[in-house]
Amino acid sequence: MTIPSLSVADGPLSAPPEPDIVLGTREQLLHLLAEAAEIEHTLMCSYLYAAFSLKRAGEAGVSPAQGAVLERWRKTIIAVAVEEMGHLVIVANLTVAVGGRPHFARPNFPISPDYFPACVAVRLTAFDAETLEHFIFLERPQGVEGQDGDSFEQQDYSRDQARIGLMPSAQDYATIGHLYEAIRANLVALERQLGGDMLFLGDAGAQVGRDVIDLEGVIPILDLEGATEAIDVVIEQGEGSSTEQEESHYRHFLAIRDELAEMTRNDPGFAPAWPVADSPVLRRPAEPNGTLFVDHPAATGLLDFACASYGLLLRRLVQCFGRTGANRAQEQKLLMSAAIDMMHVLGDASSLLARLPASTTEADVHAGMTFTMLRGMEPLLPGEPERRMLAERAADLARAARHVMPDAAGKLDKIGETLKTL
Repeated sequence: MTIPSLSVADGPLSAPPEPDIVLGTREQLLHLLAEAAEIEHTLMCSYLYAAFSLKRAGEAGVSPAQGAVLERWRKTIIAVAVEEMGHLVIVANLTVAVGGRPHFARPNFPISPDYFPACVAVRLTAFDAETLEHFIFLERPQGVEGQDGDSFEQQDYSRDQARIGLMPSAQDYATIGHLYEAIRANLVALERQLGGDMLFLGDAGAQVGRDVIDLEGVIPILDLEGATEAIDVVIEQGEGSSTEQEESHYRHFLAIRDELAEMTRNDPGFAPAWPVADSPVLRRPAEPNGTLFVDHPAATGLLDFACASYGLLLRRLVQCFGRTGANRAQEQKLLMSAAIDMMHVLGDASSLLARLPASTTEADVHAGMTFTMLRGMEPLLPGEPERRMLAERAADLARAARHVMPDAAGKLDKIGETLKTL
């Protein structure tokens, strides 16, 4: 079943109507929530990659005044990425609320062109004018026409199904906001069909609240009202609203783009970022397809460590959900605190990678964090397996850090000891 698109034309800036929203079973809703989780996850990584590529004052032709601007941009982009992580947690709460398990897996970069809709290209690229245009295009409000950068454009296609039946529909969308409107519409339709008690089966205690991570919209979801309010937070933080447009991701990227253009006009040689690889990969692919295999000895050990740190960070996020027992709130806080500590380790390692050579065969290209995924992100078994495996992995990373990033070793030792108390 489909219903007409909910998008509204916006005068001369209006874009073609969004695809019709497909309504279906609970499986359709879970499918849409999984895609939303993957979108938020990949956007978070791509924003961080651009932020980590930025130079600092005193580096490679960056004056103190320029360095101050770059630092402000870095903080803004990282703040946007943190909000994307908040969106990922909101989607996880929504998924638990309707009876599912949070979805933290995703395909590795670069994302295959047919995985998301044709207009949603996601790659890891350095901070520059075209990357900013791409971010603006991805975060644009519904009904606003946009033009993606030439290097991000993909051949047009649709993810049609010959028959909409028991299997979930891919639900194409031109803007991310429309994906969330599809989630909202399916929630409304299912509540009418099943009733609120039958739709919202998940335990609020198995979700994550602001007492665990203080991000807007991150609250346990109990009913349709709470679900729609959470969706509103995600849409407004990305696209903006009539009352808070200046605080949206879309507006932040527009402001940085305009400021970059002005600085480049004043100094045509201004290079704000290191020449990090476009679509770096940890493992050599069978077909290069625009990727760059990071094999320079100066970078490989640190890249391996950074990706392993990212994997442990995700493991800790996964373990925050679905907990039971009298101490689950305390355990959630411990796990989330450890995950946040890992974010700082990951940021330091990723910034250092951007300053190292990437390739033994290609000169003048720097390495970058590949955000390579673990093969499986299923929750660890509770009790002793969880305690032992998380602490064991932290110890693995601490040993590696002593060779590639000594300043992080002590922090990882402390994290490992803390996790033994779960």
